Amino acid sequence: MSIKGVGINAHSPRINGDIELLERDLAHFKKIGFDYVEIPVDGVDGVINGKLNLENVKRVKKALRRYNLKVTAHAPGLLNLRKDNFDLQKEVFQSSIEFAWELEAKVLVYHGGNFKRRKQEGELRNLVSEREIRALKTLGELAGKRGIQICLENGASSIEELVTIVRKVNRENVGITYDFGHAFLYYSRHGGEKKFLASIKEALPYLKHIHIHDNFGRANMTSQGTPYINRLPFGEGDLHMPPGMGTIPYEKIFPLLREYKGIAMVEIDPRYEPFYEGIVKRLHKYIKETHVPFQSPI
Repeated sequence: MSIKGVGINAHSPRINGDIELLERDLAHFKKIGFDYVEIPVDGVDGVINGKLNLENVKRVKKALRRYNLKVTAHAPGLLNLRKDNFDLQKEVFQSSIEFAWELEAKVLVYHGGNFKRRKQEGELRNLVSEREIRALKTLGELAGKRGIQICLENGASSIEELVTIVRKVNRENVGITYDFGHAFLYYSRHGGEKKFLASIKEALPYLKHIHIHDNFGRANMTSQGTPYINRLPFGEGDLHMPPGMGTIPYEKIFPLLREYKGIAMVEIDPRYEPFYEGIVKRLHKYIKETHVPFQSPI
């Protein structure tokens, strides 16, 4: 695997619009040895009511230059081109592209649209999906003019569905962010490890970005919305732990990524900050020796 560098996410709930706190985190990331940081649009109040918040964007850009960190961008977590308020969703997406361009980010991550209401089934579901695909073609063209790669991230759905969308959009600059933690949870309920590893192979032709973190594959749907501290004792849900702390088989994943040439982006909950330095060192070692299992940091 030939990577451009190792990155870390700036955690949206932690930053919560506080640019001074972001600056302190960036200084820490740089000191530890990260090459990239993934900046969340919503975490820095980068878009307000659909419009780019240029004042905050300028402050973020200044901080990135100060610490000489390269950047990727993450669109708002609730952005969803399948929602009823489509025009506003598209406007937020367009502003997120401008956000990425202003920060000189070459990657913009988008959580692919999802269905949360039972009524979005059958014909309606198909219509909404096709609307998202048409929008992504238009947005992909806009992003392409800015030199930006839109990367659809898997959430609580199959990689197969994401691949279908990307194929239909059929633009070189619209690809996939494979989130290993999300996929591991999904396939723990839909086919197990064999299907999980097969989905990585299926995504490879469209793979432009990856999110690395860990969990135990325990997707208890009744615990959604339960606070982290209540789920952690039971190892439930999307825990965003350091790789090696959970049960995701990275020793089987990384050999599949030999042709991947993007960024190794770790997406870790900030409660694990004491392990950041070790994560960087182990990740570099692991990339060189893909057969070696990740060791737990604790």
